[in-house]
Amino acid sequence: MPRILSIWLPQLPLDRLVRQDDARLTGPFAITHEERNTWRVAHPNVAALMAGVGAGQPLADARAICPDLLTEPSEPLRESLLLRALWRWADCLSPRVALDAPDGLLLDITGCAHLFGGEAQMSTYALTRLGDLSMTSQIGIADTKGAARALARFSRQNSEISEPGNTGAALKHLPIAALGLPEQTISDLARSGLTTIAQLYEIKSSELARRYGLELIKSLSAATGQTPDPVTPKAADPVYAARMTLPEPVGLVSDVEGVLERLANAVCARLERDQKGARQFQLIVRSVNAGDHPFQIGFASPCFQPAPVVRQFSYPLSKLKLEFGADWFRLAASHVESIRLRQSTMEEDTKHADQRTRLIETLGNRIGFDHVRVFVPRESHLPEYEFEQVEAVQAGATSWSAPPRARPVRLFNPPEYVRVGIAGRPPVSFNWRGLVFTAEHAEGPERLTPRWHVDKDLRTRDYWKVQTIEGRRLWLLTYPASPVQDWYVAGEFP
Repeated sequence: MPRILSIWLPQLPLDRLVRQDDARLTGPFAITHEERNTWRVAHPNVAALMAGVGAGQPLADARAICPDLLTEPSEPLRESLLLRALWRWADCLSPRVALDAPDGLLLDITGCAHLFGGEAQMSTYALTRLGDLSMTSQIGIADTKGAARALARFSRQNSEISEPGNTGAALKHLPIAALGLPEQTISDLARSGLTTIAQLYEIKSSELARRYGLELIKSLSAATGQTPDPVTPKAADPVYAARMTLPEPVGLVSDVEGVLERLANAVCARLERDQKGARQFQLIVRSVNAGDHPFQIGFASPCFQPAPVVRQFSYPLSKLKLEFGADWFRLAASHVESIRLRQSTMEEDTKHADQRTRLIETLGNRIGFDHVRVFVPRESHLPEYEFEQVEAVQAGATSWSAPPRARPVRLFNPPEYVRVGIAGRPPVSFNWRGLVFTAEHAEGPERLTPRWHVDKDLRTRDYWKVQTIEGRRLWLLTYPASPVQDWYVAGEFP
């Protein structure tokens, strides 16, 4: 008879911050999530619970109850990565482990429990190990996947074990929600006075299917073992890494680079074979006397070639000091993505794109990728909003279309005030930055209206392109509806 162990991690998003020793957790704190356009409390900590904050409360109500409450939105991606790390950890309990996203694991422990002294001892061992990892957990063990999951999530104990062949009786006291049914079905059953699984046993399956649908019967049959519902494990994600141990330590940077080249060839060969590329590589150099020296590099696009890896590591390795040498090395690829191999080309556009990518990677690994930013176009009729700055890694290939009207190369935001000498529209003579300018030729006005739904300044603007006798071409701005006609320099043309 199969035996299934379910691990539920009810505070997974909060435990992720506990593992990071987040200082905010010393006071009332909660993880929030958005539900039907309303932010609600999802996972409050103990201090928040003691202050009266409860899971499911609207965030506004929770802050009214506890003004000192600190919050952070849920991050499903980071939480998923933590769950997958625990999925790999669970191999120490059973070779057959499946994800029960977003906050659980399912293990087929048939034939494994005796290695721990029995199911009770195995459950205690798992709870202890998870506690050592700062993870809150509950465990259920039963003959079926549905029953084990129900016991783990709806039992009042940290661990509940159903005796073999006694699944139906073990589920009797649990609410119908333990079957994992849709909310609408649970609501329909509650309106009929059905709240526990024991009440479903007293009604014919055909009647339940007719009134509440086949989904209820399928869930109930799977939980009680009437229909098979095995744990289907998935192979763990492949690890693209290589390591090398030397019989004698090496202390020269050139020797370390030689080891790195061999490791990069091994890792990148596997990446290319699987048509994968990595955006980050981590190198660990273990010295004889000072322990591990970690290094990390990043790429603007997935990389599977060893030459760029060695090239980007050359700068951080040049600062490495190995007094007594190093004898252990490990290179690992992370943030792996699928790629499509492309044919090499000599086209100028492709060459420029590769050079741009290489520049971004070099600068990003020196000063940080978040500091390497580029301008990208944005749809707007106002000149100061026709572009924005984004991280170069996220920008990708951008194409700038010619604006419908000439725009200055340099914009001044906010515009700089000028003192009018000889009035006019635009002024014939004016003083700007301590210099006197005289207009030789002017084009305009170009009238632009504000963004009424966003801007606080709702004044209409008139822009003039002015060629001065002194040689500078300026973009002058005025507000025609203002009672006083002040003038400003909004930009300068080349």
